[in-house]
Amino acid sequence: MLGLNYNRGLIRLGLFFFTLLVTHHIGFAKEEKGKKVAIVSPTMQKKASDVDHSNAASKAKLKSDLEAENALNRARLEKQLSTIIAQIEQLRLKKELQRLNKEIEDDNAREAHDKAMLLLNMEREKVTIELELAKARFMKQMEQYDTQLITLDKKIQLEKGQTQLLQETSHRLQAEMGALQAKIARDNYIQKKPIYLKDPLIKRSNTLVLSDRYIQLNGSITPWKANYIVDQIHYFNNKNSQYPIFLIIGYSPGGWVSAGWNILQAIEHSKAPVYVVVKAFAASMAALITTLATKSYAYPNAEILHHHPGIKNFFGRLNLRETKEMYEDLKETWNRLGGRVARKMGISLAAFEKKLYEKSMYGDWMEYGDNAKKLKWVDYVISGIQHSAVSSLPDPTDYTFEQFIKQYGFGEAKGKEPSEEWYCHALAPHDFDYSYRPTNRKSQIMGKQ
Repeated sequence: MLGLNYNRGLIRLGLFFFTLLVTHHIGFAKEEKGKKVAIVSPTMQKKASDVDHSNAASKAKLKSDLEAENALNRARLEKQLSTIIAQIEQLRLKKELQRLNKEIEDDNAREAHDKAMLLLNMEREKVTIELELAKARFMKQMEQYDTQLITLDKKIQLEKGQTQLLQETSHRLQAEMGALQAKIARDNYIQKKPIYLKDPLIKRSNTLVLSDRYIQLNGSITPWKANYIVDQIHYFNNKNSQYPIFLIIGYSPGGWVSAGWNILQAIEHSKAPVYVVVKAFAASMAALITTLATKSYAYPNAEILHHHPGIKNFFGRLNLRETKEMYEDLKETWNRLGGRVARKMGISLAAFEKKLYEKSMYGDWMEYGDNAKKLKWVDYVISGIQHSAVSSLPDPTDYTFEQFIKQYGFGEAKGKEPSEEWYCHALAPHDFDYSYRPTNRKSQIMGKQ
């Protein structure tokens, strides 16, 4: 329908164009005729008298020429019109061909679609049949599984009853064991908080009350042990700077001078007071820490030993210059350490040195705690210690020979007695081992490496 309307429009356009050409050529012919008359007319008027007889012939010729010209124009226009009509027909045929091709393509697409739908329907029917078969097989398997599940459920119920009986027995036994372990744990632990006193000495019973703010010092005073002690002092200061910190010396023969200085400086610059407590033995550097501490306590039978330093070389001969330099370094160290002890005692360093050799030919001056107080080596002699931080029963495995060796710095060799070589560590430059190490000849060692 759309193609027919389009063809009609083209025909109408061709006719309109043809009419326009015809009208244009006729008008053009009339104008030419008028012009010829206008040009001829004046001449004919001038010669009217002579050429009247030829007027009729001229008109006839002019008419004949116009008719011939119109016929020529009409033929030309008809030719053009036939060309236009041919083009219109060609366009109509082309459009009709396109329409027919489109109808063929639509028919082919419709046929392909119908074929595809047929295939899809066939495939769907096939899949449906397969699904029905699979469903039937599945239902059959499910029936078998249901039968098996019923059997298994009966077995599970039976085993569940037996398991429940065993669990009840196990829970009962576990409850009994837990109650027993809890009783043992309660017997081994005390639900009691430590006692914190700014003045820890109970004068009525002469008892020192210790809290959990205490640090153990046993064995040789080494740099790594001193660093650990100093860091603990810092920790207790950061935690609370009001209550005292206790440095408890069980058994210490002394140690490195630099390590002892490190501990003394931490004690002197601690915001919380640091009190030294000697339980058994403090010699050399440990005795200096006790005497120079902010405040010190000792049992009456605790041993405190100061001695004059000496030099013993383990690594070959020394020449005169090396011996002199070592002596000057050792003397300066003694002036700094022994001088402070002498000032606290209220005597000169020379008098202190003299008294050392009055007590022993080796320069060893040992006093028990009660006599040490009189010499101002210790500030207080106590009758007992109340350790309020001990809240658990001690483990006997911590009190063996191996643990003693490890704790007191003698090494970790198992099954061997402590030997002198266990005490000796590589010293830093210009450092001394200020410790009490008597040999069979009753001599102390203060060596420099």
